Amino acid sequence: MTAFFASRQCPGAAIRAAMSWAVEQAKTHQLVISGFHSPLEQSVLHLLLEARSPVVAVLARPVAGAHLQLDWKTAIAEGRMAVVSGSAEAKRLTSEHALQRNELTAQLADCIVIAYASKGGGLARQVETWESRGLQMQNLARSFQADE
Repeated sequence: MTAFFASRQCPGAAIRAAMSWAVEQAKTHQLVISGFHSPLEQSVLHLLLEARSPVVAVLARPVAGAHLQLDWKTAIAEGRMAVVSGSAEAKRLTSEHALQRNELTAQLADCIVIAYASKGGGLARQVETWESRGLQMQNLARSFQADE
């Protein structure tokens, strides 16, 4: 299972790299896990669902009572998608809940793919932590390490 992460705002090069990566995942039906919250993560999810590829969405709030989109419900019913909760008590998404969701997602994955992590952002800090722990990672756009 491969975890996929992208910051809310990404440069065009990161978007192109991520979408090319997603096409490859769709072709091989590689299981992808993510919060699918940022715009780029949502685009990757849409591509994977259209390709009927398996996905796991990790919500930062409880699954019970969550309003799921129709394409999610269809994929779940067909056994191509699972939805899990990264927080049992969260009522709305906060940066702390997003960090908890990302941590759970990373721990469940065999490999972590980073499309882009904005310098100084929460995801960039998590990437540094994951690297220090020796988690297997692939950076599609190394620009999160360069000045923006």
